[in-house]
Amino acid sequence: MDQSISARFWAKVDCAGAKQAHMPTCCWEWIGAKNKDGYGRFRVGRKHERAHAMLLWWSTKQRPGYVMHLCDNPCCVRPSHLQVGSHSLNMRDCYSKSRRPDCTPKGVNHYKSRFSESEVAAIRKRYANGETQSAIGASYNVHQSHISQIVRGKTYKTAGATEAKVGLSWDQAK
Repeated sequence: MDQSISARFWAKVDCAGAKQAHMPTCCWEWIGAKNKDGYGRFRVGRKHERAHAMLLWWSTKQRPGYVMHLCDNPCCVRPSHLQVGSHSLNMRDCYSKSRRPDCTPKGVNHYKSRFSESEVAAIRKRYANGETQSAIGASYNVHQSHISQIVRGKTYKTAGATEAKVGLSWDQAK
């Protein structure tokens, strides 16, 4: 690595960064330019690289295809907090730690949920037995379209999925 590039890089690193509760060591935080997601950007020639990927590349002598942060801190460049991975591994890690805005609980687990598991199962069973969506909706004080979404599996996808019609699984009944 060119000394001028190295000096320029390390001038943008705070080695006394935040300590994450699940990590034994503190983060080395990038204090230079960052993208909108908080990842450090480092310019080499005309190309901008992600700072954490550059440091892992320099540390391992191999250019990584995909880099994951074990510390969950996007501006961290500490090599022991980084790991070579894949997009699918990173997404699994991300969802398991609820780091994505689209990770909010769905169906009966959502804080605004109108129905419990048993109510969803009862709605689907009532519809399967021939009751109209309007009548079911009126009994729960919701619009027919809400019941339609439940019956068709567009909402509450996993709730009450055991039996929608007598003798058929929910997948078969759809």
